[in-house]
Amino acid sequence: MRIIPSIPYCTEIPDYFKLGETQAEIQLSNIEENKNAALSLAEQARYRINIFTHDLENSIYNNNEFENHITNLVIRHPGSQIRIIVEDSTKAIKNGHCLIRISQKLTSSISIKNPGDAHKNNENSFMTVDGTGMLYRLRNKKNNYEASVNFMSPQRTNKLDIFFNEAWKQGFPDRQVRRLFI
Repeated sequence: MRIIPSIPYCTEIPDYFKLGETQAEIQLSNIEENKNAALSLAEQARYRINIFTHDLENSIYNNNEFENHITNLVIRHPGSQIRIIVEDSTKAIKNGHCLIRISQKLTSSISIKNPGDAHKNNENSFMTVDGTGMLYRLRNKKNNYEASVNFMSPQRTNKLDIFFNEAWKQGFPDRQVRRLFI
């Protein structure tokens, strides 16, 4: 599935953008902008975050701020759900990725799966939040950080969530990230 982002309206993420309120497509072009967009979305999340990624994108999702936002979401909102589909978690495990670490501690709220064959080698990488906001990147070549973020796009977010739910149903638990008790 290939979803092309809509035409952007502005080039940077203002601090006042609110999940579920601000309707504007923002074009991103580098790692820092992607990281800031993910942080802003995660900070405002109330009940659900879905992440579809090739390798957990260390430069975007592996930082203390993101870890704190995810942990706070789970603590503040019981029943919240963070689901991650990652094609290859090997590099993330070697880097001690925060999402893997906290998924091993908060097993009832955070789940990580690998995609089934139908969803492997997908060009897309995205994060959806509460069925409203989304960060979308067409990963058509390595180190391409051109992306779009929108804090109020329920129709596009719904399409990404439908794709994610299908991939989730066909996926399987990532055996590399499970916690071993000895």
